[in-house]
Amino acid sequence: MYDTGNRSKNNSEDNNSTKLSAKDWFNKYPFLKDWITKEADTKMINYAESAGRFMADEGLTNSKIRSIYGEIKRIQMGNFEDNKASFLLLRPKVAYAYGREKQNRGLELFKLVFDEASKYVNDQITFNKFANFFEAILAYHKAYGGKD
Repeated sequence: MYDTGNRSKNNSEDNNSTKLSAKDWFNKYPFLKDWITKEADTKMINYAESAGRFMADEGLTNSKIRSIYGEIKRIQMGNFEDNKASFLLLRPKVAYAYGREKQNRGLELFKLVFDEASKYVNDQITFNKFANFFEAILAYHKAYGGKD
């Protein structure tokens, strides 16, 4: 799905993708570690769009992830090395949010993608790429109707 670049609301492939579980979506559309360790590319943008749309369609609201995203932005404005513990503590925060609402497939996909992407963050450069990646996902989430 994310290779095509075609994201119209009438795209039947996109509409059928929401019938996938979050785990099936995540397995079908693999995350590439190069997006964090090397550089963004068109595939990453298409992945972010598709993931953001899935999350919006499947009930993820901005309020459920606001504290996570706020902490990502706070760390990004500072020095990663000084805030490494705060970054590491984001994984349990995401797990807690998902644990409170396990039926939310959008939140489940957010957790799956977050857990995978965070594995490759080890310095300021990779953290900034991680932050930009999630900013792209959340921008598309909002563009596809993600609610507050």
